[in-house]
Amino acid sequence: MLTNVTVEEAREIIQGLVIPLQPESISLVDSLQRITALDIVAPGDLPPCPRSAMDGFVIHNSNLKGACELLVNDNLSPGTIPASILKPGETVKVATGGILPAGSAAVIPEENAVCKGNYLFFKKEIDPGANIKPQGEDFKEGDLILRRNTCLNPGALGVLAAFGQQKVRVYRRPAVAIICLGQEIIPYHLEPQKGQVRDSNGLLLTSLVLQDGGQVAGLEYVGLSTRDSFMDTLEGLFQKADLVITIGGAANGEYDQALSILRKAGVKIVFWGMQAKPGSHCGGGFRKSKPVIALSGNPSACVVGYHLLASPVLRKMQGLSSGQDRIMAVCVDNYQKKGNARRFLWGQMFLDIDTWKVKILPGQKSSMLKSLLCYNSLIDLPAGYPPFEKGSVVPVIRVPGTSLAHLSTYQGPKT
Repeated sequence: MLTNVTVEEAREIIQGLVIPLQPESISLVDSLQRITALDIVAPGDLPPCPRSAMDGFVIHNSNLKGACELLVNDNLSPGTIPASILKPGETVKVATGGILPAGSAAVIPEENAVCKGNYLFFKKEIDPGANIKPQGEDFKEGDLILRRNTCLNPGALGVLAAFGQQKVRVYRRPAVAIICLGQEIIPYHLEPQKGQVRDSNGLLLTSLVLQDGGQVAGLEYVGLSTRDSFMDTLEGLFQKADLVITIGGAANGEYDQALSILRKAGVKIVFWGMQAKPGSHCGGGFRKSKPVIALSGNPSACVVGYHLLASPVLRKMQGLSSGQDRIMAVCVDNYQKKGNARRFLWGQMFLDIDTWKVKILPGQKSSMLKSLLCYNSLIDLPAGYPPFEKGSVVPVIRVPGTSLAHLSTYQGPKT
């Protein structure tokens, strides 16, 4: 077992045996935010035939120069298939999206048309193809619509629906078991007795797992069970989970039990302790090729550990990259502390005209929750960092699933 490893070593170790989960076919209506397991190509042209881009009158190629009158010989309602070819000197009224008769070269908008009886008069020349959606304008048959490992957004679902695709092949959602090891920790909805503490980490991690495309297979508390019954519960969680995360008890104190519990459960521990603050009290291992991550019980440290270790695992299981984009940003605050260990600060990154900037959020202690209200990034300060002044350029890790502000003027969150 390795001890006190770097963040990069810990991440590499825990991802070493992780492979994308098996794909499954699901209903298109249930596929929002799922990850495609195959390239998706257009099965045909879209639109499949020329259509009108607006309500109006179709014009034959020989009448495009205008200064003529045309006989209106039909009025095609939406969805009507033209019965005949358009001839010179004739026109047909069409609706937006309507199928055009063969021989149509352009469409005159209805508001620009001058009709008297059964005749259309127009003077100005009109360009070929005007106000027509040509066949295959969006996609030609065989065009690549979506690459493998693409997150399905509403637009993608709309395109696939336009082709009539009812099923889509996606990676299975990772199942995550979350285990709170603190004897004094109880579910948040219960009324704590003296000495007990409501759990915030369980719901926090549940939300983060869902945000990263996973699903929670179970949330259990060691303090609500006897030791023997809890080991049975743990065995059941390992059976149905792709990833197991424990919270708390990962330090080396008298009452810290994460290491002993995981070993007793058959987990092969590969590292314990990481060179990061907050988040140094963590560990990782495998049980029958399933990854296990032990996180700190302090809220801020727990979430830092999740983003550095667990989130990349969940993304890899779904065929994605780690998603931890690294950006150099101008810090808008002073930071007067210096430190020996590598430190991660909660930040809110934003775009000021064309420059990325980041604000250090209030409440940076590992035991505090305040900074978790509006973070979207982690400021990554290297070991031995000195104090720095406002305007310094710092490395920032963008947190997947959070939004970046694009603002010309930014005041930052209220403290």
